[in-house]
Amino acid sequence: MESLTDYAKNDSVSTGYTAWRDKSPENQKMWREAVDGYKNGIMPSVIIRWLKDEKGCPLTDNTLRNQLKDAVNHE
Repeated sequence: MESLTDYAKNDSVSTGYTAWRDKSPENQKMWREAVDGYKNGIMPSVIIRWLKDEKGCPLTDNTLRNQLKDAVNHE
């Protein structure tokens, strides 16, 4: 039985997943604006409504809330 490291090196399956924020330059710009707004004190609920209502973001509220927190914590 091979180790996880060896298995991962030989595994050629790719999900092909691209995050919504990385699918286009426009999405990247919107996401940057959302993260900057969050850092500047705009409430997550306002940002989420803006992304969904104004920008057509298909992600769930919970996913967006977690990704905003992660983005700020990793900068």
